[in-house]
Amino acid sequence: MAGRPKRKAALAAIEKRGGVEYLTEYLLSGGTITRLAGELDLNRGYLHRLLKDHPELSAALEAAREHAADAHAEAGFEIMRRLRTERKEERANAAEGTRAAELSSLDVSIAKEEAAQHRFIAEAWNQKRYGAGKNQTHVTVNLGDMHLDALKKMKTVREGVRDAKVIDHDDV
Repeated sequence: MAGRPKRKAALAAIEKRGGVEYLTEYLLSGGTITRLAGELDLNRGYLHRLLKDHPELSAALEAAREHAADAHAEAGFEIMRRLRTERKEERANAAEGTRAAELSSLDVSIAKEEAAQHRFIAEAWNQKRYGAGKNQTHVTVNLGDMHLDALKKMKTVREGVRDAKVIDHDDV
């Protein structure tokens, strides 16, 4: 590590903040690798590789991710709540009869996103009840291709039969 001063400084900075416990708490509280990299004045990709290469920090990163997902889902919900509150105050403070005082497509968008966030959290927290459609396999059938395959097979069969009557038709 003597030849890697940047790596050594980054690991020392994380250790100074509390090491594995700090990283775990940071991620569980909704922190991101991108934000941590910014605080440490590092590139996000470099910090991620550094964490993955360090055995204890890598284990802490993986262990925290499952629980940190809940924090991020809740943070998304809080953002939507804040936007809704801000927009409600904006409408209340606007002069009556102005466009700002009326419900707009922005209000509808906020409501749709908030509902989507609720749906996302419900699916994440209760897969059995709300995530039923997630594990289904979707199959696409192309009838045109199937028809062409059937015609090709008929041609192969027809070539083997000498006494069959062939009916020609014009494409309309």
